[in-house]
Amino acid sequence: MDVVVTQNLYGDIISDIAAQVTGSVGLGGSANIGEEVAMFEAIHGSAPDIAGLDIANPSGLINAAVMMLVHIDQADIAEKIENAWLKTIEDGIHTSDIYNKDSVRKVWTSEFAKEVILRLGQTPNRLRPVSYKSGASMKKIELSKPLHVKKELVGVDVFFDWSEKDRDPKVLGEHLSKIPSDSLKLKMITNRGVKVYPDGFPGTFCTDHWRCRFVSPKEGQPVTHAQILELLEQISSKKLDFIKTENLYTFDGERGYSLGQGE
Repeated sequence: MDVVVTQNLYGDIISDIAAQVTGSVGLGGSANIGEEVAMFEAIHGSAPDIAGLDIANPSGLINAAVMMLVHIDQADIAEKIENAWLKTIEDGIHTSDIYNKDSVRKVWTSEFAKEVILRLGQTPNRLRPVSYKSGASMKKIELSKPLHVKKELVGVDVFFDWSEKDRDPKVLGEHLSKIPSDSLKLKMITNRGVKVYPDGFPGTFCTDHWRCRFVSPKEGQPVTHAQILELLEQISSKKLDFIKTENLYTFDGERGYSLGQGE
């Protein structure tokens, strides 16, 4: 894939896994490019447990520097450095993290860097040599302008820690349905993503984590934060342990939240 769009949490995991597939997380460089400022770094962390031991793989920083050089229109220098790095890898000169039975020599951090320097001007034979054009390969990114939309609050998901009555969803559903409120009503309960109330399947295995969706009696009609606070006060009076809430919004009338099973 050329681009994987993801949230920061999963992107951090995926990028580490992708680097590890190549043999070591120490091989990957990364770029953070904004409208006015760019930052380039190794994909991994600082690894303080091996700081100063001369055993880290410098390839991540080398590859980050290559991207930086392309970005600042020094593509010819970037090309020379990366091809020298590829030739070093191809020649079996490896740091301990990628050293294996096919390696020729295990080297330290500084020694690996010296081997790359010795190969400046050379290109790899088996690995594909790189060729970069001027910074056009990293075009200036123009961030999209904020859209002015009508955002409306139309409900709330309330999550509960509840394990009474053998985790029977009907019992929890009846508790919540009896809460006196003219502004919000219980629409459904899910457990592990499966709808369990109303009309749930009796054989569904339930954990102690429940999502309960409350909406306006006239579904789609806006609700207020005050109405949600009133609902939570009523829930608290029933001695039910709600552990978090997630508000449900529409944007210009379009739903901005996921439907539950059966909705």
